[in-house]
Amino acid sequence: MAWTFALNAECGERATHAHDLARHFDGWPASVFPGDGAWWCGIAPEGLSRTGAHTREEAAAMTAAGRRLYWLLRTAPPVYRYALAGIETDLFRHHDELLAEKDLTIFPGLVVSDRIWTATGSHAEFSEFAPGYRWLPYRGETP
Repeated sequence: MAWTFALNAECGERATHAHDLARHFDGWPASVFPGDGAWWCGIAPEGLSRTGAHTREEAAAMTAAGRRLYWLLRTAPPVYRYALAGIETDLFRHHDELLAEKDLTIFPGLVVSDRIWTATGSHAEFSEFAPGYRWLPYRGETP
């Protein structure tokens, strides 16, 4: 089984939003896919381990890719509702599951729209990410 490192963003019900986000990551391997009534955009950098981060070197390479992906996400069009980079983050939570989650602070690197942040309790641990978005700062990957 592959353990793929990627940034995955949930873009709501409009496929065009997911495609717009994929275009923003021009030059990065992007995929757009449906999942439980919503459209997702996934960016999976090439050249990373597909079996997880077993060594410091693999974790460091994934962390560097994750930081770059978040940097690019900061300037992305505001067409996604939430996003997370890491290993196996595709479809990590459906929109309703995310809203029902009692503690979003268990997802370091999670970026949520201001609407989701407010609906889930406006946790003080979240900081500004980009206009209209908040996040739990990304800590990187560990072996």
